[in-house]
Amino acid sequence: MIALLLALGCVPKGQATTSQVGAIDTTPPEITGVAVACDVDSATWSVQIDTLRWTGGAYLWLAQNAAVYERHPIYSNAAARDGSTDELGASLGIVADWRDASPGSSTRFHCADALALAYQVTVYAQDGSSVADCRWWGQDGILGSLDSVPACDTRLESGDTGSTGDTGDTGDTGDTGDTGG
Repeated sequence: MIALLLALGCVPKGQATTSQVGAIDTTPPEITGVAVACDVDSATWSVQIDTLRWTGGAYLWLAQNAAVYERHPIYSNAAARDGSTDELGASLGIVADWRDASPGSSTRFHCADALALAYQVTVYAQDGSSVADCRWWGQDGILGSLDSVPACDTRLESGDTGSTGDTGDTGDTGDTGDTGG
């Protein structure tokens, strides 16, 4: 009797109905939107990158000149289950002492520095091995002088992105919106 109960316990009871995800598109991701803003009140930079298709992560570069720059990893916060889109984001606290800045969590750059900086976002292919797409903006000629920054020919123009927000007294770099990518 015990053997019968054990045998019946191993019989499948049926399959639960779940929606199956089809094959994931492995075409390299494309940037569709970039938003980088600095909030004076909370002393925080925020970064959001939207893409078509999944990514292997991203980096944000902030550079004042060839000697003063930072690289921050940006991770996926909300990827579509079917692989069609990815939303990457980070929040960077502003530190008083530049030596306390830490990649991915804090920065030496204050909101007042916003107009003097060069910026670049670089998105990687799903396997993380190669650059899939990028955008740069801000001060010209700084990022190209850094050997560690991947080359990027796609400048983020305010005409390509709609409203770039207020870059005045608050140091807010605004929402760079849709890149038209």
